[in-house]
Amino acid sequence: MSQTAITVGHVLRALLDAYPLEWAESWDAVGLRIGDPSWAVRRALVTLDANASAVDRAIEAGCDMLVTHHPPFLEPLDDVTPASDTGALALRAARAGVAVVSMHTNLDRSPAGATVLPSILGLDIIEPLEAQVVGLPANVRMGRLCSVQLTSLTEFATRISASLGVQPRVWGDPDSKVESVAVGNGSVRSLIAASRLAGADVLLGGEVRYHDALDAAASGLAIIEAGHDATEWPMVALLAAVVRSVLGDNAVIEEPASVGWWTAKGE
Repeated sequence: MSQTAITVGHVLRALLDAYPLEWAESWDAVGLRIGDPSWAVRRALVTLDANASAVDRAIEAGCDMLVTHHPPFLEPLDDVTPASDTGALALRAARAGVAVVSMHTNLDRSPAGATVLPSILGLDIIEPLEAQVVGLPANVRMGRLCSVQLTSLTEFATRISASLGVQPRVWGDPDSKVESVAVGNGSVRSLIAASRLAGADVLLGGEVRYHDALDAAASGLAIIEAGHDATEWPMVALLAAVVRSVLGDNAVIEEPASVGWWTAKGE
């Protein structure tokens, strides 16, 4: 197949073969979000968020396709007009001929998506955290239980900070021991109960809600919130690898990891 014959549908099929739609949460909005499967694709931008800035970057780079982890919208659009931010985004992408494809919780739940963060952090993976989902393969589950050489919560959090380049929020006794680590991508509130059941010393993820963090720490499960984006940027490399398998290395722009927040220090 020649490069000019490759379509949005070809790239979409490769992504769905790797991360099937049925692996996603029922509330999620994954797959082709904007565009036509018949559109030709010569170049693609792969990044974390399908926001207006990403659409602009794709257009400026001469891309026909934007592939992301986070979808441009989760709720159905009532209209596609400039009156709303999501409507304006969809309208701009469609006018420019930029198709938008997102692989979200189907990627999170995939074996590759659930193991990429602990692998990058050098943790020894033991087993999945989420209970097996009826109808899905046994290894298609959110989160992973991992082991680490005995250390303190402070030392482990410092290691995470250095690896991800962020200053995480930590809940729990700084001197408590850490040998068993539960790891999830992005929001990990849904993994708190499973982490407790698995006997984890700490749950590492993007963020949890305040009262959930308080309750978890009080029960002996420490929490490390490293930032939603910081824990999910490894997903971009997984997506880019699939897109490259269709378009070739030179036709894919994989954006480097960055976080959209910062921390301030008092004097």
